[in-house]
Amino acid sequence: MEWRHMEGTFSQWRGDIIIFYAWQDEEAPLSGFARWMNSQAPWLKDGRALKDFRAKKAELLLLYAPAEEPVARLLLVGLGKRKDWTLESFRHATAMAVRRCRDLAVERVLLSTAALEDLPESEETLVREALMAATLGLYRYEALKTRDVEKSDFPRELAVCSEGPLPYWPRIVQEGKAVCEGIVLARDLATAPANVVTPSHMAQAAARIASHHGMRYEVVDLDRAKELGMGGFVAVAQGSREPARFIILEHCPQGLENQPPFVLVGKGITFDTGGISIKPAAKMEEMKHDMAGAATVLGTMDAIGHLHIPRRVLALMPCTENMPDGRAYKPGDVVTTHAGLTVEVISTDAEGRMILCDALSYAKQFEPVAMVDLATLTGACVIALGDRVAGLLGNHEGFMRAIQEIGTPLGELFWPLPLYDFYFEDIKSDVADIKNVGNRKAGTIIGAMFLKQFVPDTVPWAHVDIAGTVWADKDLGWIPKGATGFGVRTLVSLVQTWKATKEVER
Repeated sequence: MEWRHMEGTFSQWRGDIIIFYAWQDEEAPLSGFARWMNSQAPWLKDGRALKDFRAKKAELLLLYAPAEEPVARLLLVGLGKRKDWTLESFRHATAMAVRRCRDLAVERVLLSTAALEDLPESEETLVREALMAATLGLYRYEALKTRDVEKSDFPRELAVCSEGPLPYWPRIVQEGKAVCEGIVLARDLATAPANVVTPSHMAQAAARIASHHGMRYEVVDLDRAKELGMGGFVAVAQGSREPARFIILEHCPQGLENQPPFVLVGKGITFDTGGISIKPAAKMEEMKHDMAGAATVLGTMDAIGHLHIPRRVLALMPCTENMPDGRAYKPGDVVTTHAGLTVEVISTDAEGRMILCDALSYAKQFEPVAMVDLATLTGACVIALGDRVAGLLGNHEGFMRAIQEIGTPLGELFWPLPLYDFYFEDIKSDVADIKNVGNRKAGTIIGAMFLKQFVPDTVPWAHVDIAGTVWADKDLGWIPKGATGFGVRTLVSLVQTWKATKEVER
């Protein structure tokens, strides 16, 4: 769907349908729209067409204009009660409205800035969020369907209409389109089946991003990983017949070669059976999106490339399957990691931390300014926080606070969990330096405590457990049912805005 700005008076606008918003709990719920209606749509003044409209959240009312009007239809969208306003409810309402437009097979949707005058955010923010919510709310993955495919690509254009210029328009179009493309890439990768999205497929996707944006691209295969001492990554990968790929992607604008990089690490288990500690059969098919951390990082890097962000960013994505082969690693094995620490394997289903620890250790040589890893790491996080909030743990309070404060207005929610030193007692091993799981208590925290052993205390680091947030079991408006692309918006903004501090906050 194309984005366009249309400047002029209402009589000069051309489109198939125009969207307006309304509040539920006002004596005059259409007050935000009344001024426009009185001046531009007097045919609505008798109110009969509006009699049954209550403006509840995402409630829609379609009205048809007289033949002489420049826009044939008007779609009213309810925002619910004013006291319950959030940008998330606005995004949801906008997405549902544009989907109704798709059902009507209209080509051009109009959104007037006059429709935003009564809403409690800046016009620039509302225009940006409307454009992005409309685009992302129309997302479908139909690449592998051969029948009953909804080939409709309506609407083809969303035009923002105003009587005067919009100085912010070029900026929000560039930023919004870049982030939307990154989210769509992450959704596509996490949605496609594991026989399509293999480690090699992930590497090819990274290569295309590198070629398009002039990034440095490198792939470490299993033999090279052994030479580098990546024992955790090798242990997990050796049970699969799909070649493992440790993917390195670097965005480094000219002149920033010596700048300490911002490091992003994404878990890339393209299918997780649990290995020898095999998972139950029920819902195992969902383990195709155990690579969503790496997918999010790839989507973020694509957006960063489009935006030409003036910061050195290094992405590390260890990608492999976790399979129960005769060569697979076993409970009781002791593995030597890239950092030199030995790990006793208690469960082969705790494979995510085994590959991430080598990536975090590998990143040390670049002396990063900060590190974030994203992983579908623990089912315990879903039990604790559900499927709308990601777990957030780390060694730097300011860094974690920045992630939380950036994500909230963008519709990506994070909640901090403690990482006290005494949790380390649960991963002490009798035969190795540490073991890869503890008991059943505090599973999300224990996973992060394991990873913390491979991160320098002086580097701000955050671990984001996205086990619940990467997949929506129901339609959420701008997030259709399925893969969400969670984390791309927050990471892009974090990379743009994070200011390094000299000392890590304890």
